[in-house]
Amino acid sequence: MTFFYFIILLLFSTSIQANVEVNSIIKLKENIPEECGLNFLNKKEGFTAELTIKKNHTDNTLTFFKVNSKNLNINEANLKSFSNDINNILGVKPKTKDGFTLSTITKNDEMTLFFQEILIGNSTLIINGKKYEIKGPIDSKVRLEYLFCTGEMFLPNYEKK
Repeated sequence: MTFFYFIILLLFSTSIQANVEVNSIIKLKENIPEECGLNFLNKKEGFTAELTIKKNHTDNTLTFFKVNSKNLNINEANLKSFSNDINNILGVKPKTKDGFTLSTITKNDEMTLFFQEILIGNSTLIINGKKYEIKGPIDSKVRLEYLFCTGEMFLPNYEKK
């Protein structure tokens, strides 16, 4: 019986410990993924953070990191993986008019590694200096949706000529 409770606790530990719900983001254009990413939601604190990528027609990716809240004025935000963080990768000043937004072109390899670390390992979302731990691995449904989205988005069949 104790083993059963341990398995249940293990299955639900990400939501219990993280206090941040993680979902996939898939935006389609003409039934082809145009934008893929992850949504981080904390209902108690009332914020949503998004990390998304769009295919750029070079060997690079257009990356967006956005944090919005109806309850908070977001002055600073970051998402940290095991080896890097989004502020370091993007290296641009945030726009804070309607929430907190960072966006720029990034290298595919760098973003692939960052997403892999977010999906599989532990990560930390930091908003206005407050840390929100996201225990990995993220739910398998979310991982599969993200991987399917990016796999389809980068298929050579969809290259514009």
